[in-house]
Amino acid sequence: MTSWNFIRRSLRWKITLGLILPVVAILILFTYLDYSRLYSSMLRELSIVAAQSGQLIEQNVRQQMVKMDFVAMQQMLDTVSDSQHFHAIYLLDRDGNVIFSPSGKGVGLRLNNAQVDCQPCHHLPPEKRPPSVIVDLAGQVRVFRTMQAIKNGPTCVKCHDPSQPIIGLLLIDVPTAPFESSVNDQLREHLFWWLGTVITLLLTINLTLSRFVLQRLENYSTVLMHSDKSQAMPVLEVKSEDELGRLAQAFNTMSRQVELRQAENLALSEDLRRQVAQRSELLKYTIHAQEDERRRVAREIHDEFGTSLGGLALQTEAVRRFLDSDPQRAKDLLQQIKNLIVDTTNRMYELILRLRPSVLDDLGFAVAVRSMAEKALEKAGIAYEIDDHQFVGRLPKELETPLYRIFQEAINNIVRHSSATAVVIRITRDSAVFEGLIQDNGVGFDLNAIQLNGDDSRGLGLLGMQERTAQCGGSIHIHSKPGSGTAIMLQIPLRGFVND
Repeated sequence: MTSWNFIRRSLRWKITLGLILPVVAILILFTYLDYSRLYSSMLRELSIVAAQSGQLIEQNVRQQMVKMDFVAMQQMLDTVSDSQHFHAIYLLDRDGNVIFSPSGKGVGLRLNNAQVDCQPCHHLPPEKRPPSVIVDLAGQVRVFRTMQAIKNGPTCVKCHDPSQPIIGLLLIDVPTAPFESSVNDQLREHLFWWLGTVITLLLTINLTLSRFVLQRLENYSTVLMHSDKSQAMPVLEVKSEDELGRLAQAFNTMSRQVELRQAENLALSEDLRRQVAQRSELLKYTIHAQEDERRRVAREIHDEFGTSLGGLALQTEAVRRFLDSDPQRAKDLLQQIKNLIVDTTNRMYELILRLRPSVLDDLGFAVAVRSMAEKALEKAGIAYEIDDHQFVGRLPKELETPLYRIFQEAINNIVRHSSATAVVIRITRDSAVFEGLIQDNGVGFDLNAIQLNGDDSRGLGLLGMQERTAQCGGSIHIHSKPGSGTAIMLQIPLRGFVND
């Protein structure tokens, strides 16, 4: 299991085994085919040797038999047997009796075709029996047996019955050991060369892998593993245009893209941090503004309405005292009470309008903006022009209040900070979009110099306008330069809102 894990974790061994195993399988197949070829070649050679030897011996035997020189026949068989290329040479009669053999060994022996060493041929029909066959003899001796029939001829009829086509059989056993030894020697030689080839291939593969693949991969791995996370992404060296070179180029491209993404993410993170800080300051500013407004309202109610109501109480008491004694004076006091009530009512109405203009709910956004501009700009002595001819109908309720506050903040900034003498307000509306423009000819300002903190109310006011616009799903663009006035452009898509 450990070895398998090591192989799984080693690219060198994976590639080596991936190349060596098919090569070894191919070599085994070639070795088997070569061995089969050599063995077949050996059988062919044995067949040729046995056939030639049988023909030669048969011719000599026939000559000696014609001469009736059996002594010369025996000497010839003894001479042939001395060559040690033959295991056995038997001359059999028609009944299977051995009548001649080298040194007379086995003469008189009767060969039975039912014996095991005769079955490779005799278990077949006569017409299918091969002329030669390999036979395993007792004692683990393997021979190539050839049966050479001695046919009856004109020179033989003097002693043999002419009706007999075959008068004997020459049996020759050639041992296969010398030939098999030669084949085995060649097989061992081939295996030795195959083993040398495999070892050489193994070394060549490892050297090639180390030189052109693994060394470069290890260099890449070293660069990647030892790169500092706090530094920029590492860059791999590209030494060639092969697959590994293209891999390094792809990694370098990816590194550059990652660095770009990191820079973008850092910028987004910084922008998000800035927006969070701005919203935090805006929230503080809003809370402070609410508290200031509450204190102002409370002070106005206390100073104005409290005093007025107290005066009304005193004058009412005076009217009660003078009602019988001095009716004319009581009548004058009643007139004063009436005037005080009217004045108090007007001041209360103005306070209510500052808190929530009823005209916005009653008559809509366009009329509310015109009313606000008249009161704020005319009081400040600033000329203004309002173009609302292309404003048709009313805005959705959820848009009227935030848009009114945006225009209110813009007009208040003009009155407080711009030193403008003229203002242009343009609002348009159709079924798809609302567009607004507030432009003055004042002193302008540098947008980059505006500090969005609690000390710069203009910056927080602009941020509040941006936040309200974003809540409406629209966009706001502020253009201003010192000495060139200010232009604020709004665009709010109306799709998705329910119109009245």
